[in-house]
Amino acid sequence: MKALVYLGIGHLELRDIPAPNAEFLVRVMGCGICGTDLKTYSKGHHLFPPPAILGHEFYGLVEKTFPGSGFSVGDPVAVAPYAECGRCSLCLAGGRTLCRNKAFVQGGAFCELVGIPPSYVPTGVFKLPEADDVYTLVEPLACVLNGVGRLSIRPSSRTLVVGAGPMGALFALLFKVRDLPVTVVEPGLHRREAVASWGIDSREPGSVDPGEYDNIVIAVNRRELVEDYVKSVADCGTVLMFAGLGKGETVAVDSYAIHYREVSLTGCSGYALTHFKEALDLTARHREVFSRVISGRMPLERGKDAFGLLQSGQAFKVVLKPGLDSAENPK
Repeated sequence: MKALVYLGIGHLELRDIPAPNAEFLVRVMGCGICGTDLKTYSKGHHLFPPPAILGHEFYGLVEKTFPGSGFSVGDPVAVAPYAECGRCSLCLAGGRTLCRNKAFVQGGAFCELVGIPPSYVPTGVFKLPEADDVYTLVEPLACVLNGVGRLSIRPSSRTLVVGAGPMGALFALLFKVRDLPVTVVEPGLHRREAVASWGIDSREPGSVDPGEYDNIVIAVNRRELVEDYVKSVADCGTVLMFAGLGKGETVAVDSYAIHYREVSLTGCSGYALTHFKEALDLTARHREVFSRVISGRMPLERGKDAFGLLQSGQAFKVVLKPGLDSAENPK
């Protein structure tokens, strides 16, 4: 089968590799490039030493199945890249995103076929109403839902999203479909205008008063933004540190804001299966809204072009599609 193989920083190569030998196979119809993929390509990543196949935001068609799986050949499916155990102390305490006994899909999805262990199928494979590239957004939207669950949304709440990258854009669209007030601040003109065209309040940094917002989502991995917004969020407000910082990097927290103004600083990483299922339902019901985040589609052989487009900041999400003959021009 064809696979886009990561061979080191800035190096991707389309290769022929053996198809997985598995009882359950999914033929990949589309896989989104996520922030971790882009980071790995740009800087390297200790979890993905080359050679490696990246990509985990995927959907496809069942190519091969086994009796009693509940699936038939040709069924469109989304696959959760990992699933918590549901039995450990963290899971039972509500910390499912932190489960240390997660089961993972082995191997990435920038390829034609992904093998799924039979034991994982009942937990992590979900039937879709149809095959549509919008379902590459289920996993990142699940992470967004985890983040929203950390906020304190009240009837009078106003939320500020800092950064209109793909995840910030998904936060904004989620608030839009829920008919909740949201403002986005973004320095890049292209992204700012795109978000504004979706009917979302989008402004330049420095043009808003953070004190007017009781929920602030930091979707940019810059320490100083966390520090500044903790100081300036409304009283009793919540600042969500959604974008991760480097290991060992510290944030100076204003003690006056925490103690006297009762500001909360929280964070999150990943999703739980409840978030994944909710994201799948939301994506199916609001396909036209969430599909705005997909800037373009490219075949595997143009993977390096797709990564370059994302590095330029001129796109939100690019979907790599095995078997696609030519690229769809990014919006």
